[in-house]
Parts: sequence; structure tokens; C-alpha cells
Amino acid sequence: MTRICLLTDSLAPSGVGAHMMTLAEGLDGDEIVVAARPGTGLLEHAAAKGYAVKALNDDANLARWLDRAAPDIVHVHAGIGWEGHAAVRAAHAAGVPVIRTEHLPYLLTDPAQRDEHRDTAAALARLICVSDAVGDTHRAAGVDPALVATIHNGVGAHKPSRSREALRSEWGVGTAPVLLMVARFAEQKGHALLLDALPAIHAAHPDAIVLLAGEGPLLTQTARAVAAQGLAGTVRMLGTRGDVADLMTLADLLVLPSAFEGLPLVALEAMAAGLPVVATVAPGNAEAIEDCVTGRLTAADPASFADAIVTLLTDRDRLKTMASAAIERQQDLFSADRMIADTRAVYAAVQDQNTKGDGVERTRIGFIGAGGIANRHFGVLEQFDDVAIVAVADVDMARATEAAARFGARAFDDAAAMLAAADLDALYICVPPFAHGEPERLAIEHKLPFFVEKPVALDLGTAEDVAAAVDRLGLVTAVGYHWRYLDTVDEVKALLSATPARLLSGYWLDSTPPPRWWWKKDASGGQMLEQTTHLVDLARYLVGDVVRVYGQSSHVDRAAFPGLDVATTSTAMLTFASGAIANFASTCLLNWNHRVGLHLFGEGLAIELTDRDVMIDIGRGRPVRGTGSDPVVLEDRDFIDAVRGGENRIRCPYPAALETLRLALAIERSAVEGRAIDVREREVIHV
Repeated sequence: MTRICLLTDSLAPSGVGAHMMTLAEGLDGDEIVVAARPGTGLLEHAAAKGYAVKALNDDANLARWLDRAAPDIVHVHAGIGWEGHAAVRAAHAAGVPVIRTEHLPYLLTDPAQRDEHRDTAAALARLICVSDAVGDTHRAAGVDPALVATIHNGVGAHKPSRSREALRSEWGVGTAPVLLMVARFAEQKGHALLLDALPAIHAAHPDAIVLLAGEGPLLTQTARAVAAQGLAGTVRMLGTRGDVADLMTLADLLVLPSAFEGLPLVALEAMAAGLPVVATVAPGNAEAIEDCVTGRLTAADPASFADAIVTLLTDRDRLKTMASAAIERQQDLFSADRMIADTRAVYAAVQDQNTKGDGVERTRIGFIGAGGIANRHFGVLEQFDDVAIVAVADVDMARATEAAARFGARAFDDAAAMLAAADLDALYICVPPFAHGEPERLAIEHKLPFFVEKPVALDLGTAEDVAAAVDRLGLVTAVGYHWRYLDTVDEVKALLSATPARLLSGYWLDSTPPPRWWWKKDASGGQMLEQTTHLVDLARYLVGDVVRVYGQSSHVDRAAFPGLDVATTSTAMLTFASGAIANFASTCLLNWNHRVGLHLFGEGLAIELTDRDVMIDIGRGRPVRGTGSDPVVLEDRDFIDAVRGGENRIRCPYPAALETLRLALAIERSAVEGRAIDVREREVIHV
């Protein structure tokens, strides 16, 4: 399978983007990554089609991604000559063959831009031009003729949603002549020329209607011109449209008054629809349209343009003949299949030029959930040279796409679909508490090692079923109790081995998290289960098993948090098998983070531990030192190493997190029943 990166850094990749998507759809069997600027809509469109996507945020990020991802081919698409050069340089530096497609003639006049184009051309394996006319301008500009290949644009079959009669009825145009123009509102496209030609057109065909589809910088100026010329009743400005095939079906002519073109896709689409085209004689237009056979080519002046339109609208039989000829010409010369086959041939010719790839075998990771905690892991994993995030699933497709575009990954709005489609080595499950169960079952079904964020479930039955399956399959698992990985915890653990803790006090005194699911007990489990669980787990890690708990909780309504039904204050008293005792206090009533930490006391020893620092008091002052490492980096590294077959140093595998959940649910049960609970009792409530 060939991995191909189709890339454009165009700010408005309309035709270029359509061309790239046609290529992507035709390169069946290859692994496609579509790279584009965020905000252009192309990444979202590609992700919805199932392709991997990569956001072009900055040149350094792209260079690093290309160096690591090492696609077999990078195919840069330039909407105009000054685009795409940074991508060419980055791909060339990564040792990847670079193909560049020029979608417009050579138009550069700025000396610096001309120099950059010449310099990056030397890094190309091939320069594809979308028409002979475009190729001629690049050869004339000094590009090595041996480098230049022409692959004419191609389009697929015309697929309207309804018949011409039905569409014309819906649009209320009756039998009136309809002229269609689909183009960005930019100087190149010649909207002003069309408006200047309309008086002569209306003199011959007073009922003629003009449909203008598109957006662009001259949209407002064109709208003002339409109003000033009294054309508002006959010129309809439609904005960006997703039903161009329908518009072509109801129209009588496509008009293309552009100053220059490469090989306009819209003209080819019109030909596929059997819609004759009236266009100016511009590079590219003449290659697409056979004058007086499939349409008309005219001089770029209003009188000539109007005369061609009037003549064709008057001769309906000629229009029908042209329609048939246009369909035949498009199928013979400008089909998508032919374009794709020619492009594949170029790929095959240059593919053996791939000279680099760092040789690192990367662990392929998928994510279920792309929210805040997932982003924490994203930031860590993207620093690991032996990891590739290749797929992201989230119920919010926009969020999944944004995350996937960070890594050149595929985006999904369904986890099951992701696991069915993506080749993964391991899975990260970063979902809210209420969503646990199904993601873990999917991982087990696919026999995938998984890292899961805490708490692992809201009920013990779900977690026990997962733990049993994990044990049966021998899967590598890890749970995100990252406090266990603090280097300060290592120091404390060593101290406690000589001087055991006899008293512990834990505090989670904080504000209410903003996600609304957190406010609901049946979604988050409440503060003890969702937040203070870190401290409870840490106490277990440092002191050992808990045998008895007594919990209390209370709730007050809060106007600022409508519907909040979790306990707003809670405490828990714990007795450990060692005889140590502990108290944990939690509240979400504050508007700030007041205190989060664990205090431990033993013979001549007092310790105050947070996720930022530790204070160890042995009666000689209160020295404080900060943490020296990132615990999330360490927990992620241990998980990846274990997945890759290295030493398993994971500090919190799933069975350990299950015991922490068992303890948290026992605390909850105690608060409900108003009595102390032996943790070894098997019955616990669902929260």
C-alpha cells in the first residue's frame, strides 16, 4: 500500500480541493492523507470521507511530521505559483519524492517569488500541469522541460438529484433562459465582464436569469454593481452551493468570462452535464472547449461575450447538438478515471526515489475521546519518536477532526467504526465516567492493549467484567492515576518503607468543573469518585489495602450550577489493613483551587504532598521541593514500552484501578446507608 499525502496550503482551495478529493477517491487501495490549512473546510470534508488529515499550522510542524510519517509521496497542489514551496522544501528534506501540480499558468512577476519557484522546482520529482497551456507557460518561465508533465484535469459523471423539469419548477424559472456562473468572486473570474454584457443579452432575451454561485473577496462589490445596474431582479447571488450538479441541470448555458484559467473544472463538469459553455479565449479554456462544437470561445469584451450567448440562446437545436458533443468530449478527454490513471503512472515512476525514513517502527495508537485529558496525552505522545497517533474517535466529529489533523490521522464519530477500519497496536480511552464500558469492550474484542482514564467505571459490575476479560487475554493495560508517577511519591514511598504512615489526611477543596456532565451524579459519580479518587488511589499505593470505610456527604443547591445533584461536600474515614487511619475531605463549593493534596504522618515524620511539590518535616524545619518530572510523560512511556514488548513497569494496571473503584464505591455506599462498610463486602451500589 502506498501512503500518499495530497497537500495544498491554498487559503481558498475550491477547485484545487475538488481536484484533490477526486484524486483521493480514485486512489483506491492507497493510504491517503489530505493536508490543508485549518478553516478552509477541506480538512473537514476529507475527514468526513474517511481520509487521514493533517493541519498545516506552521512550517516547522509540517517538517517534523513529514520526517516522522515519511509518506511514500507528497503531492503538492498549487492554486497559484507562490503557494506550496515550504511544503516542497520540507518533503524534500525528509527524503520523500515531491510532485507538484500547477493548477494555473505561470503568473509570477515578483523577482523573489520567481526565484523561490525556480529553487523549489529543483527539488521536485515531477511538475504536473493541468493543461498543455499551463505547461507551456512554465517551460517558458525556465522550468526544465524534462520535469514537466501534462495531466489534464478530469471529472466524474454528472449526478443531479432530480430532473431538469422538477428543478426548474422548484426554482421558479419556468421556460426562461438561465445562465449559470460558478466561480469565486475574484478579479480573475470576470464577473464585471458578464454584468457589462447583460444589457445586450436582456435586449434579445428580456426574461434571461443569471445565477451566480460562489463566495470571494469581490462578492460585496459585485452585489453593489448588480444593484446599481438595476439587475437585482434577474441576477441571483447564491453563495457557496453544494448542489452545483442540479444548477447545471436546470441551466441553459455555463458562462466563464475569466481572464485566465488552468483547465477549469467547472467547464468540465458542465460538459459532463451536457451544458454548453460560453467562455473567454484564455489559457485552459480553449483546451477544454471546442469552439462552435461544445460551446463558444469569445474575445474578453462585453459585446463579443453577449453576442455568443444571444446567438446560442436563440438556436435551441444547436444547443442540443452542443450538449451531446460536450458529453462525448468530456468522456473521451477529461474523465476522472483517465486523470487518476495518468497520476498513478507518475507516482509509480518517482516512488523509488524515496531516500529517507528513519527506520523507526512506530506503535500505532487510536484514541476514543478527544477532550481535555486526551489533549494532555496528545501533547506527550507526539514527543515520542516511536509512536504514531493514527486514528481519533469522538462523538463530536469536529473535535475528532481537529485532533486527527494534528497528527495526519483519520477521524471518526463512532469508536466501533474506527476499530473496524484502523490498524492499531493500542488504544487510549479518554471518555467521561458515564461512557466507560463499551470502549473497553471494543478494545477487548479487538485484543488491543489499552490505557484508560480514571475512574474506570461508575459501577463495579462493568469494571469487574473488563478486568476478568483483560486477565483472560493477558492484555497490557494502564489507568491514568498519574500521581503514582510523581518523583516526589518515589521519595515518600522510600521514607514510608522505613517509617510507616499511621495517619493520613487528604484534601480536594476546589471549584466546580465546568462540564455539565460533571454536575450529575449518574454521569460523573460525584467528586469522591471523579476527583478525590486520585488521593484515595495514592493512599492505597503508599500505605496498602483498606479494610473499612465510613463516608458522609451533603448537598446544597447552587443557582450558578442548575441541575447539579452531586454531593457538594463529602468526607471519608478509612482504616487500612496495617492499622493506619485516614480522613479525606472534598468540596466543590469554592471558586478557586484551595488545596489538593495528601498529608501523611508517622513516627517523627510529617509529609505534605501535592502534585507540584512535597514538604518533608522531621523536626528540622519544613523544607519544600518541587516535582522534577512530568508524571503523565512517565505513565505514557511505561504503557508504550510495555505494548512494544519491553519491561512492564506500569504502576497502575486495570486490576489495581478496579480496587480503587471498589473502595470509592464502598465510601459512597457508606454515605448512603449511614454506617461503616467492610470493603471486602461484595455488594456495592451503582451510582
